[in-house]
Amino acid sequence: MSRQSLLAAIAVLIGCITALHFIATSFYLYWLFWWYDIILHFLGGAFSALLLLWLRFFSGYFGTPRTPSASEAVFFAFFAALSIGAGWEVFERVLGHTWSVEGYVLDTSLDMLLDTTGAIGALLFFRNRQGSSYAYHV
Repeated sequence: MSRQSLLAAIAVLIGCITALHFIATSFYLYWLFWWYDIILHFLGGAFSALLLLWLRFFSGYFGTPRTPSASEAVFFAFFAALSIGAGWEVFERVLGHTWSVEGYVLDTSLDMLLDTTGAIGALLFFRNRQGSSYAYHV
C-alpha cells in the first residue's frame, strides 16, 4: 500500500465521519435512532487506526517509511482506537452528552467495543491492501 493510497483512504473516512455527524446533529439522528452512534464509532475506530499507522510507518515523520510487521500494526491500531475512543468518551462525559447515568457504563463499553471493531476492520483493509507479501513481514 502506498503512502498516498493510505492517506486517501483516511481522507475518505474522515469525510464520511464528518458528513454523517453533520447530518446526525442537523436532523437529531443520534436521538431518533439508538444505533446511529454505532456506525460512527466503528468508522472512528477505523480512522484512528489507519491514521496512526500512516503517521508512524508511512509519513516519514518517525524515520524512513516502511511496512510494519503484523504485530506492530495490531499494536498501533488497537492503541489508536482505544486511546482516541477513551478520550472521546471522556469528552462526551465532560460535556454532558450522555443518555443517563444508569446506562453510561453500558454505552461506553459498547462504544469502546465498536472502536476496537473498527480497528479490526482497518487492519483487515490494511492487510488486504498490502498483498500476499505482508504475511512475511511478521
